[in-house]
Amino acid sequence: MGAKKRGGSIIDNLKKREVWGIVLAAGLSSRMDAPKMLLPFRGKTLVRSVIEQAINSTLDEVVVVVNPDVAGLVNEARIPGVRKVILNSRANRGLSTSVQAGLTTLPEHAEAALFLLGDQPYITEREINKVIERYKKTRNSSIYQSTSFGVRGHPVLFHRELFGELFSVSGDEGGRSVIKKYNQQVELVEMSTNHLFDIDTKGDYEKVLSEEVCS
Repeated sequence: MGAKKRGGSIIDNLKKREVWGIVLAAGLSSRMDAPKMLLPFRGKTLVRSVIEQAINSTLDEVVVVVNPDVAGLVNEARIPGVRKVILNSRANRGLSTSVQAGLTTLPEHAEAALFLLGDQPYITEREINKVIERYKKTRNSSIYQSTSFGVRGHPVLFHRELFGELFSVSGDEGGRSVIKKYNQQVELVEMSTNHLFDIDTKGDYEKVLSEEVCS
């Protein structure tokens, strides 16, 4: 599969190479006692920390997908540097709805979308930039996925040519089935630290807090 070549001015062609970041922060926190995106982390909320790292990275624009039913979440996401906060009223139907809500807002000149999870406490602009740099340097794959110690995770970048495939998934699948289907087109980007860790349970959060105390 290859992206179609299009003509146009130099300015138009540069615009078509934009990489937009989509922070997925509409999870239901079903395994937590409280909305995990709003949990305290290093003097701010977990989701604010992730968003700020995305803003500070080399992403061209950042949008954030939130669950409108979580009180206070919209305000945490609506900060300078965020292009748009997207309210996903279908969040209870799974992660795929947030992926699709984010993609719907992207302009035609967005050549790729890089997805981040709003509950990744240790993600930094360095990891985000590493994926973007690999993509811009090679441009020979449709998917660029982070991996750390043999475990794949986010951030993960999809070229526009696979956006249609992401619209075909449902439930809590996210992009896993697309990655599996196009596994031969996945370029892995090795991270030197386990910054891909995300919080799913109360135990995960307690582990983060204990590590913060010990550091």
